[in-house]
Amino acid sequence: MNRKLVILSACFLVMFVAAMFPHSVAALPSADAADESTTVTVTRTVESYVLESDHPYSNYYDHTWTITKEGATQIRVHFTKIDVESNYDYVYVYDYAGNTLHSLTGLYSNGGWTSYSNGDTIKIRLKTDYSVTKWGFAIDQIDYETGGGGGSTTHELTSGETVTSSLSGTGDTEMWTIQVDENCQSMHSVLTCGSNDYDLYGRLGAEPTTSTYDWRGYTSGGEDVTYDNPGAGTWYIMVRSYSGSGSYQLTVTLTYESGGGGGSGDGVVHKWAVIVGISDYEAISDLTYCDEDATDWYNYLTNVMGYDYIRVLGDTHETNYPAYYALATEYNVKAALNWLAGADADDEVAFITSGHGSGNGYGSSYLCMWDCNSGENGEDGNLYDTELADIVGTWVAARIFIFVDHCYSGGLIPEIQALSNSAHVYMTTTCTENGYGYDDSTHQNGAWTYYFLEYGLINHFGSNPDTLMEDCFDYALEAYPHSGGDTPQEFDGDTSTGFTL
Repeated sequence: MNRKLVILSACFLVMFVAAMFPHSVAALPSADAADESTTVTVTRTVESYVLESDHPYSNYYDHTWTITKEGATQIRVHFTKIDVESNYDYVYVYDYAGNTLHSLTGLYSNGGWTSYSNGDTIKIRLKTDYSVTKWGFAIDQIDYETGGGGGSTTHELTSGETVTSSLSGTGDTEMWTIQVDENCQSMHSVLTCGSNDYDLYGRLGAEPTTSTYDWRGYTSGGEDVTYDNPGAGTWYIMVRSYSGSGSYQLTVTLTYESGGGGGSGDGVVHKWAVIVGISDYEAISDLTYCDEDATDWYNYLTNVMGYDYIRVLGDTHETNYPAYYALATEYNVKAALNWLAGADADDEVAFITSGHGSGNGYGSSYLCMWDCNSGENGEDGNLYDTELADIVGTWVAARIFIFVDHCYSGGLIPEIQALSNSAHVYMTTTCTENGYGYDDSTHQNGAWTYYFLEYGLINHFGSNPDTLMEDCFDYALEAYPHSGGDTPQEFDGDTSTGFTL
């Protein structure tokens, strides 16, 4: 299948999820809390809410329901039962931003509560294959919080100041935010909760969940977590009760460098990457090997090139990826790309993406994110060339690598080429502004991903870290089986110096 956007009609249904999460213990150092504190009061309500799939459900079903309780600051649902074909049919639960809270398959005869979605919305999806139908699922209740729960914009933290609040019971959560400026060296978070067992999750640019976060503390009792080089922007800190109820105290302290960072560099080279691979889309036709593309690039950057920080964003099949940061909605991908702005002038960054693409064929192109044609969290699901360029233009890294295996992707190059930092960029795309990329069933990759990464970098150049991207492009292009508008493209911002990963 080519990687052009194809719109399909979809039949919609319902989904369920309730899962247990492992709880491990690790020793961390302690710290004293600051004196200043505030108190937050919340109200929790459990009420009847009936939502059921067909019994039995149909084949080729794929539908997402959105459950909204106006004024809620967090919400969850209760399933009385879930019964779908194991490992073939799935029930997913998403938070308000499209992040996966649960992904369940098989029989859950007793049902259960889901995790909380911060904000007033939670989403349920049922996706089935072409054979075997089962009973489905049923929801009978919702549980929501008002007046100060997670997702409230009033829950702001100040560095070094202690806040006091409380959780009502196991599974309850509360969300906080703190602004982090450039040159932040470390974020030190201390949570005390008496005899209770509360956990702590942190994420830059979006609210964390128990499965999607940048850092977490999940030892027994309270938590003490230090996270180095957190990156500039809005950080979301979630407190969650693993067991118990009652008050807690939270202190987040930011430490800044006296110099370095940003445009000046700190004398230490770190390597950062955002990798996107979307095979299973929410509302448009699926692809086959984009998750394999993401996996192969992750393994290469990790095992060969020694990248320090990598975020992988993909579809809802989280286990198909060697590491999984978040669902590849447009909102989440933009947040991850903005995270790369935290790299300083000594560092190297990479943006590698594989999926559908589209455009007008005359230079205006866009990348189809997971929510293309459906939209999540205020976005339309299409990452346009101008939007990408606006983000890339904020990066100050010494070397910027961009690899795009999407249809119409050559149309992204002119906007990148026009940036003031374009001399730091090496970029290659699978085709021109009106061409296609292809799934390659023989090699189980996107075609350009296979020829550039495996045929070129790995097989021909022997995974040599000093391989020049220009040399790899020439070698891979010579063997590439597609031509015309489907010919891979290259932009080299500094032709006087070879580019390495």
